[in-house]
Amino acid sequence: MENTTFEHAKEVVMALLPEDKRRLRQWLFEEEQRQNGCAAGGEPQPTPDFEREQRWLSEHQRKYVGQWVALDGDRLLSHGEDLNRVFNEAQAQGVKAPFTAFIEDPNQPWMGGW
Repeated sequence: MENTTFEHAKEVVMALLPEDKRRLRQWLFEEEQRQNGCAAGGEPQPTPDFEREQRWLSEHQRKYVGQWVALDGDRLLSHGEDLNRVFNEAQAQGVKAPFTAFIEDPNQPWMGGW
């Protein structure tokens, strides 16, 4: 893409459906791991499949609508409306890179646009 800015990319991401946002998050994680592995000259690290996190989300997300959650596998580390606080609380428990997700309200109509 020519002349793509962060702000434009952010608008596009905000318009994605929750499943596509999850896929994008996983792709970004895998891309970062691939780049870090190549930059360090070592073997690329296996990428997590987030299966336990996805199972936890499907079982518990109704309790946390409108909030961010931080997970380590199927363990809830923190939740709340402030992503920075949730992330920092999760890291304070010794998890370097917690899985985070915003729980959309499934009853709200999806709105997209540019």
